[in-house]
Amino acid sequence: MAKNNNRDDFSQATKNRLAKLARYHCNNPSCRKLTSAPTSDGAREVNIGVAAHICAAAPGPGARRYRADMSPEQRKSNTNGIWLCQDCAKAIDAADPIFTEEFLQDWKKKHSEDMWRSIFDKVAFGPSMPPTIGEISARLQKAAADDLAVFRRTPKWPGTNVSLTLTLKVKHVDEALSTRALANAVTTLDDLILVSAPGMGKTTTLFQVAEGVMEIGNCTPLIVPLGDWATEANTLLVSILKRPAFSEISEQDFRAVATKPGVVLLLDGWNELDAAARERARVQITALKTELPELGLVISTRRQALDIPFSGTRVDLLPLDDEQQIEIARAMRGEAGAQLVDQAWRTAGVRELVTIPLYLTALLSLPDGAPFPTTKEEVLRRFVAAHEQEARRAAALHAVALGFQQDYLNNLAVFATTTANTAITDSNARKAVAETARILMADGQMTITTQPDTLLDTLVSNHVLTRAGDTPGYSFQHQQFQEWYASHYVERLMLQAVRDPALREKLKADVLDQRPWEEAVLFAVERSARGDTAHKAACSAAILAAFEVDPILAGEMISRATDDVWAPIGAEIRSLIEKWHAPGKVDRAVRFMIASGRPEFGDLLWPLVSHANDQVHLHALRAARHFRPSVLGSDAPARIAALPPETRKNVLHEIASHSAVDGLDLATAIAKDDSDPDVKAMVVDALSFRRADRHIVDLLADAGDATYDILAEKGHLDDITVDAIQQELLRARERCSAAGMSHFQRLRMLVHAPPGGEERDAEVTGIIAEMEIDRKRDGEMHLLYEVRKRYPQALADGLLRRLREHRELFYGADNILAAAGFALEDDVLLGIALEETSRHDDRA
Repeated sequence: MAKNNNRDDFSQATKNRLAKLARYHCNNPSCRKLTSAPTSDGAREVNIGVAAHICAAAPGPGARRYRADMSPEQRKSNTNGIWLCQDCAKAIDAADPIFTEEFLQDWKKKHSEDMWRSIFDKVAFGPSMPPTIGEISARLQKAAADDLAVFRRTPKWPGTNVSLTLTLKVKHVDEALSTRALANAVTTLDDLILVSAPGMGKTTTLFQVAEGVMEIGNCTPLIVPLGDWATEANTLLVSILKRPAFSEISEQDFRAVATKPGVVLLLDGWNELDAAARERARVQITALKTELPELGLVISTRRQALDIPFSGTRVDLLPLDDEQQIEIARAMRGEAGAQLVDQAWRTAGVRELVTIPLYLTALLSLPDGAPFPTTKEEVLRRFVAAHEQEARRAAALHAVALGFQQDYLNNLAVFATTTANTAITDSNARKAVAETARILMADGQMTITTQPDTLLDTLVSNHVLTRAGDTPGYSFQHQQFQEWYASHYVERLMLQAVRDPALREKLKADVLDQRPWEEAVLFAVERSARGDTAHKAACSAAILAAFEVDPILAGEMISRATDDVWAPIGAEIRSLIEKWHAPGKVDRAVRFMIASGRPEFGDLLWPLVSHANDQVHLHALRAARHFRPSVLGSDAPARIAALPPETRKNVLHEIASHSAVDGLDLATAIAKDDSDPDVKAMVVDALSFRRADRHIVDLLADAGDATYDILAEKGHLDDITVDAIQQELLRARERCSAAGMSHFQRLRMLVHAPPGGEERDAEVTGIIAEMEIDRKRDGEMHLLYEVRKRYPQALADGLLRRLREHRELFYGADNILAAAGFALEDDVLLGIALEETSRHDDRA
């Protein structure tokens, strides 16, 4: 047969080089057969090795991996060759899709690494060589991806892919970012502590971060639902590795990989642990961080439970903004969902609820024509009722639970809440449902019972109960469902406590004075406050009892109650507050009054809220977890509008920043009618941080040039998609440019403008060189922080030019650079500056 002269064959020298680099062993990691040996008489050499092309030497039928973009020199080079035995050389040219160019290059790379290990690490070379750290890391990452796929099929997985928003506090800077952005930063930031209120989406956030990390591919996320782990006797590490996805990963493998950055444990639900489980977790987490300092940790918790066993950067979950609400609504129910959200925005009491993911999804899950709920409790109540009425579930629940599913779930919830946990072991769950059955039979409610396992299986298959962890156990789909079911026990105890002093003390000691019961108490208040006369009286009495053990909880209960509940106790509580509160001081009585939201306390609060000293009025406005504007009374708009401009700005900014939707409505309405452009701009700042686009559009609908001129220096409104606002901002920036601006104003506009090229860098350098840097100006320090992120080299060049051009400042260089370094945390910049200062000192 004639030789194909179009082939780019290896030279003999290249073949020899490939064989030598492979130490005459086949590069297939599963083969590694020796390909060269002397003949039996030692006179000659037997060679069964082949210098095979990775990408084919010529095109044509059967030419595997041929690349037309390669030059002849590239095809003939040793980089395109791999040394194999004859069998493996023939196999890679078979029509098997596994043998890609990348696959064969990986063989070659691994062969080289393993030969290096055999020499320097004294590891026996061959097909059975222990895996490298890189290989173990790849296996762990694949196992993590498979494990995440299992979670994706569970009820814990979020129903929509809408990315939530968080606020990250770094030094003096608050930054809003998405869960996807947090995934990008998870290996570069310190350990993270994710904090939120109930129902805000802590678990959703951890899943979104884990999924984002897997997509990026820069680290391995491992999720641990702490509530499930608490039912097991295993360590945190063993609880992960015992899952089926990690069957080929040993604890030794994990520790070997975790010695380097890239492995992150995402611990979900610190607040769901009881005291004993929390201490057990604390010991294990501390040990892991000591043994594996590069191991990353992200932990989620509620605001009430911040005793985290490690230091880290706090990340707070923000409520859903208008755009996110609509996106979730359309994803779940199309335009009908968007109309539901619009109705919620226009319904007092529900406006706040749809900013919370759990309640928005529950509202959207209600069937068409269902009555529109007005409280958190009613949203969950109607959701559960609709869930149970679905035909398939209704039949199963009636056949097994005989219609008493709520009784069984109530007692399971009470058991879990009493033990300050969210997971119940299998044995305790069986005991709880068996006890419920005995009570129902003793009361004559039923004459036959179902086996506990059968009953529990039915509640898992057809209700809001789920399996918890690999060890048999149970938990509710969300902690708020557990708290809602437990609230029925609280409601019964409240009714009984009205007539029985002993039960009143039990209510105080076992429920009102125990933090795990707080949400259940508030659900019970919302329901009983809207019940019959007996329920309303019991609710009033429970608030008075709570005031004796935890006044702040009493304030929260009042805010969830109705005027009918407040009427019989209002005068008594007002009298108690007047004795407790020290006029002119921001004390715990102020926190109670704000938490209650009752306008009857407006006259006591107003002197503090309107105080000329910002240290007083800001402290008062921030005294409670949230500011409830209703506490200021119905005449609040007129009274706030009459405040001096500086006080008015602060008060409106705080209300817009730290209130629910009613605060956004109030601040927007007042600022809209305010003649001071600074006031409007200040409120827009707060609304922008809250991502309240709908309110911003309303406020700016008839704003003048002066307001836009102030806003033009900032970048907060760049994401607003309303053309009219963007056009006004563009005109304002043109006006500012024509009028001339200060260095500070120019720099701020550059930072918030779209990125530029070398000309922009030169302009930033020049401005920094001309600026006076005063460490006392917090705004300037914040701006320098932003400059560092977008123009690090221009900032360094500008600072140094300023020092060189103004020699008289050299003696103050340490102060100037300390100010910039304080905000920038840039070791390179500080090093350059200290070097310049040192040179000057040498010359002096």
